[in-house]
Amino acid sequence: MPRPKSQSVTGGVRRKPERIRKRELKGPNPIIRIGIMEEYDRISFSVQNEYDIVSLSGEIIRSGLNDTKRWHVIPDRTIEARAIYSILTTAFARRDNADKLRRSITQKENPARVVEVGEEILIDDRMISNNIKYRVLVGRWQNEREARQYIDGYREDFAPRVVRQVVKPASGTIELFDEDLKKSILVENGFRIVPRNSEVLTTLYNVREGTGFYWEREVDRTYPGIIEIRVDHRGLLMAIDEVPIEVYLKGVVPAEMPSDYPADALKTQAVAARSEVLSKIGLKHPNDPFDLCAHVHCQAYTGCSHYTERASDAVEQTHGQVLILDGRVTEAVYSSCCGGHTEDKVNVWNPPGRPHLKGKWDADLKADVPINLDLSKEADLAEWIAMKPEVWCNTEAFEDLPKILQNSNKVFRWEITYSRRELEDIIRRKSGENIGNLIDIVPLQRGNSGRLMEIEILGTMKNLRIQRELNIRNVLSLKYLRSAAFSIEVEKGADGYPINFILRGAGWGHGVGMCQIGAGVMAAKGYNYKEILEHYYPTTVVEKVYGE
Repeated sequence: MPRPKSQSVTGGVRRKPERIRKRELKGPNPIIRIGIMEEYDRISFSVQNEYDIVSLSGEIIRSGLNDTKRWHVIPDRTIEARAIYSILTTAFARRDNADKLRRSITQKENPARVVEVGEEILIDDRMISNNIKYRVLVGRWQNEREARQYIDGYREDFAPRVVRQVVKPASGTIELFDEDLKKSILVENGFRIVPRNSEVLTTLYNVREGTGFYWEREVDRTYPGIIEIRVDHRGLLMAIDEVPIEVYLKGVVPAEMPSDYPADALKTQAVAARSEVLSKIGLKHPNDPFDLCAHVHCQAYTGCSHYTERASDAVEQTHGQVLILDGRVTEAVYSSCCGGHTEDKVNVWNPPGRPHLKGKWDADLKADVPINLDLSKEADLAEWIAMKPEVWCNTEAFEDLPKILQNSNKVFRWEITYSRRELEDIIRRKSGENIGNLIDIVPLQRGNSGRLMEIEILGTMKNLRIQRELNIRNVLSLKYLRSAAFSIEVEKGADGYPINFILRGAGWGHGVGMCQIGAGVMAAKGYNYKEILEHYYPTTVVEKVYGE
């Protein structure tokens, strides 16, 4: 398919959004900003202990408040942000590589440009992380729908997606009023709930979590630190938690790993999560007024609602410790269960690859695993899924494990059966395309863990080609399949048409980096947290970069 010329935003001003190249983190416990709510038409909160309400510019709006009444916030008169939408083809660690691709695409009569995202992170004048990447973007459209009309022209060479660049931020007034309707305040753009002491906690009500996943719900969450409520990009409301990294991690570790896991497993989680923070600041949300979100896109963060002593101890005992590669903090992604073999980073996300994030057997060197299998091949993958090998995340292969680990084996291997009509409906709802009658699902490319990277869905009216493991998990399930490492069996009727589709799978999650269940088993078998990190992130070392 020929790649179309892009269209300029009507009346738009083409200018590079302002950004800060360097970010200096201060003190033994640096402060970060976490986006916890976005696109809400109403936010309700209550505060325990004494606090002030302060404008975004620092002016006191109300001081010395000390009640537990519920407050409500709604947009009053707001204006949405003005943005341009582009197709992200890929990203590079080096500018010259990005420029080379830009020239190549431009030679094909497509206006392409290179946009720098990320920051250099400094602590005490030492650069500990360089998160800067160079994105190659194509096109400038007024909305996401227009951009998506042209994305198919780039699928053959890339795993493209539509990204937004804000050129003028949202603005307007929001109304803050109490539950008795006795106090009402109009505030420009937003305000901050500033604690007067470290005991102050803010509860936010009806916080959405797990959107799109089977655990999707609304819950009440309590948070430490400064809470900022402001106008978001759509002219609705967002909430941000401004909190020290170590306090943030006490809300991440028990949200990402069961607190009943062995102590050294919790320490691996703390170090990995801390490394993710410092390696992703400025990169994951370059258009947002926060560093990371509180969801699985970054890391699950539940505030202090689920603090546990064991998880908090793991954070404190590893204070300031991160994974270092080539003298810099490096990313330390993880997933629940790799299924026995981890996956290459570049097979799941865009380049650049990383030497410590390459797929490998998740087993002890002396373990009996079938290393002669090539999991990228259909027959070998089906054979592998039928096995229960001696890998770390197969808890049935080990004795005397904590009960919490014994119960996790249901995600090591799994199976789901769809009727043809049921799967047709799911594909239509998730893709937005009517394929007619479903004929087959053809695997086109797998990674070295067996995870599908590309499939083709064959229908009587239309065929769909789906790339990237998360997209595949999304389009074949109402709430995401557990992983993309699955075989496909088609049961056919007497007329030769499909009746049922049986998916047999391995693991839960993308499979890159640390396998959390595997880490739990390793810790239960006597490995310390540094040995576990060395297994899952080879070539890295653990180093303390802040805090005494």
